[in-house]
Amino acid sequence: MAQFTFKCRTCGTFERWMASKGARVSEAPCPSCGEAAGRVFQPVHLSKMDAKIKARIEQGMQPKTRQRKDLPAMQQPQQRAPRPWQAGH
Repeated sequence: MAQFTFKCRTCGTFERWMASKGARVSEAPCPSCGEAAGRVFQPVHLSKMDAKIKARIEQGMQPKTRQRKDLPAMQQPQQRAPRPWQAGH
């Protein structure tokens, strides 16, 4: 059994014990209002960490999405003769 933290939009955070199979659960019903609450990442010993490190860890857990137009342009490989020593023959 593992303890997971969830955050309800209206009631705040709460913790729930779940079987290890439930590790992939991303939502749980709030015990107060019954609304679906999202799971919150809680690293171990977070209270002893520096605030900058804590913020970096929390930001790292969010997926970063990019659009194709924001990606760097791919360079085309240069065309080379398969046998440069025979190029003029």
